[in-house]
Amino acid sequence: MNISNEKSNYFDSLQIGDFVFSQLLEKRAAEQSDHVFFTFEEQSFSFDSFNRRVNQVARCLIAQGISKGSVVAVVMTTSPEYLSLWFALGKIGAIEVPLNSAYKGDILLHQLNTSEATHCVIDSVFYDNIHGVLDQSAVKACFVKDSEPAQLSGVYQPFQQLQQVQDDSNLNVDISYADNCGIIFTSGTTGPSKGVLLSYRYLTAYGVMYADINGFHDDDVLMNFLPFFHLSGKFITIATLVCGGRMRLLSKLSISGFLDEVKVQGITHFMGVGGVCNMLLSRPESPEDRDNTIRTIYAVPDPDVTHHKIEQRFNCRLTTVFGSTEVGLPLFRSLDNGYRANTCGKQSPYYEVKIVDEQDNEVAMGETGEIVVRPKLPYLIASGYVGMAEKTVEAWRNLWLHSGDSGSRDEDGWFYFEDRVTDSLRRRGENISSFEVEMLVAKHPAVSEVAAVAYPSEVGEDEVRIFVILLPDSQVSAEQLFHHCGETMPYFMVPRYIDIVSDFPRTPTAKVEKYKLRKTPNTDITWDSEASGWKVSRTGISKIDVL
Repeated sequence: MNISNEKSNYFDSLQIGDFVFSQLLEKRAAEQSDHVFFTFEEQSFSFDSFNRRVNQVARCLIAQGISKGSVVAVVMTTSPEYLSLWFALGKIGAIEVPLNSAYKGDILLHQLNTSEATHCVIDSVFYDNIHGVLDQSAVKACFVKDSEPAQLSGVYQPFQQLQQVQDDSNLNVDISYADNCGIIFTSGTTGPSKGVLLSYRYLTAYGVMYADINGFHDDDVLMNFLPFFHLSGKFITIATLVCGGRMRLLSKLSISGFLDEVKVQGITHFMGVGGVCNMLLSRPESPEDRDNTIRTIYAVPDPDVTHHKIEQRFNCRLTTVFGSTEVGLPLFRSLDNGYRANTCGKQSPYYEVKIVDEQDNEVAMGETGEIVVRPKLPYLIASGYVGMAEKTVEAWRNLWLHSGDSGSRDEDGWFYFEDRVTDSLRRRGENISSFEVEMLVAKHPAVSEVAAVAYPSEVGEDEVRIFVILLPDSQVSAEQLFHHCGETMPYFMVPRYIDIVSDFPRTPTAKVEKYKLRKTPNTDITWDSEASGWKVSRTGISKIDVL
């Protein structure tokens, strides 16, 4: 099967009306009632038993005044209870707003008020965070899991109230694929976080395309350790429904116990998002690494410097995509596409993709511009930003969704992600891709991970600063890395500042929070090439006298 040349078999097997993830659960429950849908710790749930559990929760939600169109904020860690709540909200047509469990104060209040949530479901460990802002929101009922009912009063109610209905039959609520089913907030870098509106078709199709790109079948076992306030945790779950396989649900990923988990559970696929692949490579190598059940890893990013190391060490194949909460999966490299170094894939048959300049004119082949996307079917991208009409118009201007990412395209149809537009640097009259700086620094054998950011220059424009994590038992000085950079990259890209650190600030999905690095002042561990007596010019690196 080659998704780039023909329509997906998964799309062909599903009618348009089936593009609702809760209905896919009912379909699997009817066709494969005893098949295990997912396991969590020592618990196991079949398609049928889980569907019945979801139906009970859905009826409890209705009894509490939650119905189609209601907005329900959720602050919970990964658990079967969370999963059943999410599907139950989907069955009654309510809008789920999964919030980052680390948020509190103004950020949490902004997201509650922007989404206009009227109900909330939380784990008791997040009670203090919610309690601090709830009276400033429109929330009129908050259900608290793992709490003593006697300790709750007012708007706070026990989670048990969502588990007391005995009727476990399907509800058959009239839901359209065009209806909104969720709001996921993206991290704000230059302003408040934006709530992305997700339609049923968009969210479900995300899982369908993910299953197709990775070639899933009913004997696949998908590891899912991603939090459900992130889109990834959701579309891996939907992809499991699509292929009829099994999901191993984890509350978090353990790198040290990773291969043991793979072997015990028979894992065939997981998502190597953020720094996960680098973390795995940093573990001591063993002859047993290749003795596993892994077939595919979805790696984003998938730089050439680690691609072959992962495939050879773990005896598997890597797929990759260009996607986001807003744009879907318009570019991908599936198992059938071959491999071209440092690309993010080719155009999906369900989207149009262009590279444009600042006036939205398409640039010449090979030139850098912004990646813009539009779907060929309705509701295959996000439906806008909730409560932010101006931001919606700005992002969706000229009939294209603007990704905020820069990239290019070659004559063979391969696309290259270059940088977030906000992550680009300008130094000495040259535009610099932080992605390219990171790729070249990572070629040093002692480097595990690297993050490149702009640092204010005394003379205008930017200086290049890199934060570097070394491989275990590896040693290299900042000055040695500086010379490595001088040998491998153009003079204007060579970083002035180098920080060798133990870790980066990260999101719960292991992505590097570059906006925090950009705000980090120089410290005692920051190495400054100029202060150390080095000069970088077109002719190379030279020593200068330091007063």
